[in-house]
Amino acid sequence: MRIPHPFRPNGKRPPPRSTAIPPIPRVPPLRLIEQAVAGLRAPSRALSLLMVNLDRFKLVNDLCGHACGDHLIDIVYDRCTRLSGHLAVIHLGADEFACLLPVTEGTSPKMAAETIACRLLEAIGDPVSLGRHIVHPTAAIGIASDPGGTMTVEELLRGASIALSHAKQAGSGTIEQFAPEMYDSLSERAALEADLRSGLLRGEIIPHYQPIVALPSHQAVRFEALARWDHPQRGLLGPDRFLGLAENAALDDDLLFAMLRQCCRDARDWDGHLGLSLNMAPRQVCDPGIAARLMRIVFASGLRPDRLTVEITEHAVMHNVEAAQATVASLREAGIKVALDDFGTGYASLARISKLPLDMIKIDRTLVQALDSDAGRKLVKVVVDLGRSLDMPVTAEGIETMQQARHLSQLGCAFGQGFLFGRPVPSGDTAAMTGRTARSLSL
Repeated sequence: MRIPHPFRPNGKRPPPRSTAIPPIPRVPPLRLIEQAVAGLRAPSRALSLLMVNLDRFKLVNDLCGHACGDHLIDIVYDRCTRLSGHLAVIHLGADEFACLLPVTEGTSPKMAAETIACRLLEAIGDPVSLGRHIVHPTAAIGIASDPGGTMTVEELLRGASIALSHAKQAGSGTIEQFAPEMYDSLSERAALEADLRSGLLRGEIIPHYQPIVALPSHQAVRFEALARWDHPQRGLLGPDRFLGLAENAALDDDLLFAMLRQCCRDARDWDGHLGLSLNMAPRQVCDPGIAARLMRIVFASGLRPDRLTVEITEHAVMHNVEAAQATVASLREAGIKVALDDFGTGYASLARISKLPLDMIKIDRTLVQALDSDAGRKLVKVVVDLGRSLDMPVTAEGIETMQQARHLSQLGCAFGQGFLFGRPVPSGDTAAMTGRTARSLSL
């Protein structure tokens, strides 16, 4: 007779234990909002849905840590719930909230929602202490209103989400009410994105070149490449029409590499002393693999690496100085120069900048426009002197008048760029511009 094992009932081997971690139960945002609406909306009662999205929340996580990011979410949630006793607040995840506002009879849902939205932005914006950092939260809000209580929750959510997208495009602290024509804008954006994907394959993204000249001689020393889209139906499109679209659709790397390949081919036909400048997006500067891919394109083209200058912005330095430092070091080891663009408009501290082995600084056009005042000239002089002390020649962009060029030259600014010296032109026109710039302008 077989005796059953004491740990095996009836002598049978127990089923193997699963080592898989059970999934965390998640409630879809739509279900959360449906549950809240069911408790708020009586039949035919007006209701507004406000979608709130915090700005730069990833930056808070990167600078302060995820625990501080979670604490900020708790603080914002508490501020929203304290704002009004009849406002239902739902944290949808990450940096996004939904706020449901039932509207009493005789009140305009849109006006009531916009009033609450303004109060939300004001409440959210109070400074928050997160360890060693003081954060000033900002947000964008999209609103969808249902005056007759006839819209489904899904329709409300979709309308508020579309309005939020428009608000985020408009900038921090923006409130947008959903309007039916926003659907048309969304369809237009989707069509443009599809065109951009195919346009990149067909080579429709082309560089135009703006001269950067030495001051005071006004002799061209390099050209900055600026992306243009030669759309077969819409004509020549400026970067404001597609750069943001490329970034949101994860096409910005493809665009950068396509631009660099064409720029290197164009620059091989220029005089050997002329350099080439190309911009990188902040996210790309912090990508550990981007430098190697850029260098492969440059080496394959036959262009001398020292003729290429990559321009990065202060925002990239602020976002992740360690990653930016690695990218900059890799590029400079290969002989490629690196310039800090738009200096004076971002958040980078001198301590962060000093950690980057940069070759030059470009000051923003807003500082150039301030040259008309004594205070503005003093500010520009401080920046120029800073560049000299760090052995980084300074380029001023946005120069439009001879007076601005003279002031900058007197202050010791090394290079200048702007409409005074030439507008962006196709590659075929750069040769004529090289000789014309110095001849047509004289101090």
